[in-house]
Amino acid sequence: MTYERIFLVFLALIYRILYKIHHWLFLRPGKPLTHAKLIVVGSFLTGGAGKTPFVIWLANHIVSLYKNKKVAILCHTEATDELELLKAKLPWATVVATSNRYRTARELDSQFDYIICDDGFEDTRLRPAFTVRLDWGAPPRRWRDLWPAGPNRSLVQDHPQSDLVLRCDGENPDVTFSIAEIVNGVGETLDVAGLGKSDVGSGMWAVCGIGNPERFFRDLENLGVKVERTVVRPDHDCRYDRALKIILETAPAVLLTEKDFMRLGPDLRNSPRVYRCVQKVRPKSPQIINLRRIGC
Repeated sequence: MTYERIFLVFLALIYRILYKIHHWLFLRPGKPLTHAKLIVVGSFLTGGAGKTPFVIWLANHIVSLYKNKKVAILCHTEATDELELLKAKLPWATVVATSNRYRTARELDSQFDYIICDDGFEDTRLRPAFTVRLDWGAPPRRWRDLWPAGPNRSLVQDHPQSDLVLRCDGENPDVTFSIAEIVNGVGETLDVAGLGKSDVGSGMWAVCGIGNPERFFRDLENLGVKVERTVVRPDHDCRYDRALKIILETAPAVLLTEKDFMRLGPDLRNSPRVYRCVQKVRPKSPQIINLRRIGC
């Protein structure tokens, strides 16, 4: 084991101790809602698990079955990209950014039939709730798997009440995430099959600022898109717009996730050289979410 690895494992132990203390002091189970059905979509991963796209699919799935229901979506105040994406994809829903999902859910309780939390997996005050857990690989069981030594925020023993666990990778996954289409700022759809013959050619760059950029690059590869260069930016990068303008001084065109696209100003959003990759969520079966268990 290298010195760097030893240091990361030590930090993971410190993180674990602070995690347990914080939960014991501040995140004890709270009072249940009296009207709305509370749904929490989460994952062990620190980011890039597909929570926001799945929340969008789930909200649309609920209203397709129950058209008269009122739905609120809660996300974190620091995740402005998620807020904008949820608003754009779910114009009929009420999307609220908050630093305290438990308090906000109680404030909205009487006004909505469903309150869906985009994350909130670690907030044990959000109980009772119907918890959907998105798993990528085997769930973590050792504190050495925790951040920053590993990609996880918590361990499987911290969440004994996950109501539905969905596998997102491996053979025959419960849910698959893929790119449905690639569209630029003027509404032109990228012809992936003819990419090598287009004016853009193979000069495209993929620029990613989400928690798991390798998943985005892999989705592009699975679609048949070969990029000239990949650029990784920090998750929820507040300087993404400025960084992309610098990148476009060199790159002929760029491919972005939908979430990254939401960080851009109007000039870049309307640029023919900026392409957003529209994500598709496909459960193995729509009935994989048994709404009767939620209380529909």
